[in-house]
Amino acid sequence: MINHKPEPMRLNLWVEIVVFLSAYYPLFLILLIRDVREGGHGIPIGSAEWNLSVTGWGVSLFLVSSFSSLALAHIMRKLLKRQEGGTAIKVQEADPISGDMLNYTLPFLIGLFAFSYSDWQSIASLLVFLAFMLAFLHKEQIALLNPMLLLMNVRLYKIKYKEVGRERFCSAFALCLGSVEASNVTVNIKETAGITFIYPCGGGANEQ
Repeated sequence: MINHKPEPMRLNLWVEIVVFLSAYYPLFLILLIRDVREGGHGIPIGSAEWNLSVTGWGVSLFLVSSFSSLALAHIMRKLLKRQEGGTAIKVQEADPISGDMLNYTLPFLIGLFAFSYSDWQSIASLLVFLAFMLAFLHKEQIALLNPMLLLMNVRLYKIKYKEVGRERFCSAFALCLGSVEASNVTVNIKETAGITFIYPCGGGANEQ
């Protein structure tokens, strides 16, 4: 059997969308900066003397991505630090999974070139591009290789573990806040919304 592209995990669709939108926060920030113009119609920013404005599209997409990033950070820290329950395990092996940063960072170049929210063709093209990127990431099941998670100190690992009280070994792709290493320290593992997490027992500090 040949499996060149294993699937780490299947996320719930709403989780995948939030993760996807958070990944493009830098892009929408760049586009918002480029959208600032002097005079004209739009949403005024700054003081009246500045006479600066931005379009509704620029503000809306930036706010959506900002909300997604904040929501993702809150959810990840809640799930990875203060969960209850789960299954007690001891990690035998832990290998970090590295993603292809080019797949995420290359679209940011869109914001550095001649893009404008001033005409509907550009806006429609951007939305079509985002729809296809979401479809590609969903098909490849690589949403959790989001570089924004790295800024949140959240990493994806492939772990081999043994449940406490059992001799059978299991393996899984799991997210961890911080880093994880093989040790005799007991941690918990749990699946929520299609994502597998490992986190400290009792909600304490993360084991390094």
